[in-house]
Amino acid sequence: MSRDNFYSRDEAWLKDADTPPPEASPLDDNAIEDLSKAPLVEDNGTEGGSSPMQNYLKHLYRLQLLTPEEEQCTTSLLRELEDKLIALLQKRGVELVALRSEGVEQRGSTGAYDHGLIIAHAEELLASERLSKRDRNSLRSLLRRFREQRQKLIQCNLRLVIAIAKRFRNPSIPFIDLIQEGNVGLMKAIERFKPQMGYRFSTYAYWWIQQEIQLALRRNDDLVRQPANVQDDLRAIYRAIADVHAQGLPASDENLARQSGLDLERVQALLKLPGPTGSLDEPLAEDQSSTRLDYAPADELYNTDELVTNQELAERLREAVARLPMRQRTVLYLRYGLISDHDCSFRVIGEQLGLSQERARQLHADALRQLKRQWR
Repeated sequence: MSRDNFYSRDEAWLKDADTPPPEASPLDDNAIEDLSKAPLVEDNGTEGGSSPMQNYLKHLYRLQLLTPEEEQCTTSLLRELEDKLIALLQKRGVELVALRSEGVEQRGSTGAYDHGLIIAHAEELLASERLSKRDRNSLRSLLRRFREQRQKLIQCNLRLVIAIAKRFRNPSIPFIDLIQEGNVGLMKAIERFKPQMGYRFSTYAYWWIQQEIQLALRRNDDLVRQPANVQDDLRAIYRAIADVHAQGLPASDENLARQSGLDLERVQALLKLPGPTGSLDEPLAEDQSSTRLDYAPADELYNTDELVTNQELAERLREAVARLPMRQRTVLYLRYGLISDHDCSFRVIGEQLGLSQERARQLHADALRQLKRQWR
C-alpha cells in the first residue's frame, strides 16, 4: 500500500488524532485553586441530570476543600502513619515486596507501597491470634487513623478530578466513567506523593489523574486495543505524514522516520498494523439510510446460512462414507485425497491395495453407487 493511499484512508481519523491530548504542565497554587473551584457540570450538561451524577455531586458539595497548610499536614501525617504500619508489619514477617505497588521499586528510589495491600495485611494480622491485646489495640488505632487521613485526602480532591475530567469529555465514554478513572489516578498519586519534596499535593496529583483519564480514552479508542506507547507512536507517524505532504515530499519510510524522530524499523513495523476498525452498521449518510454493509462486495459477505448448510452436508457425507465397506471406503479416501495431500490415480490405488487398475475403478464406481442410494 502506498503512503498516499494510507494517508487518504485514515484522513478522517487523522483529524481527530492529529492534535494530541494536552500535556500536563506544572501548576502553581493559583491554577490549582481555580481548577478545584471550577464548575462541576455545565449548564446544559446531560450528565448532571442523571440520578447517579446528581447524588455524587450532592455528596461533593458537602465536602470542604483543604487549605495548603491542612493539605501539607494531612499528607505528612498519612506518610508517617504509613511508615509505622509498614514497620509493624515487617516485625510480624510481612516482606516489603508484598506491600509494593505493581511495577514500582521501593520508596528509596521511585516507588510506593500499595495502600490496599497494607490495609489487607493489617486486617489479616488483626484477625489472627499472633498479637497481644496491647499490640492489637495499637495496630487497630494506627489502621483507623491511616484510613481516616487517606479518606480525607481523597474526598477533598474529588472536585479536582471532575475539573480535569471535563477537559477530556468524549462521546465514546460516559462522563462518570472518566471521573472514576481519574479517581484511580488520584489514589495512585496519594500512594506516591512525598511531602518532603516541597510541592503541593494537588500539583502532583494533576499528572496522575490526567494520565489515567488519557489511558481510559486510549483503551476505548478502537475495537482492537493497542498499548499506549503504540498509539503514541502511531499519532507521531500520522502527524509526520501530514507534515511531509505539506512540504511536498513523498511519505517514504525514511522521511517519516526523520520527521517523527522514530527508528526506521519502528516506523516500518507500525505501518504494517491494520488501520482503525469500524462497524459495518455505521451509517454513511446523515439520514442513516445506508450503511457500510450496503456497499460491501458480495464475495466478502459472511453468509451464515450457507456456512451451516455446508457443515451439515459435510457431516452427512462423512457418516455415509463411514458405512461403506473397508475396501471401497479406502478407495474413496485415496481417490479424493482425504488421507494424503493429493489425489491418487487408479493405478496408484491398485498398487497400494494390491489390486489391478481396473478393479480399483470398479470399487470406486460401486462406492459411488452406494453413496447415491444412501443419499436418497
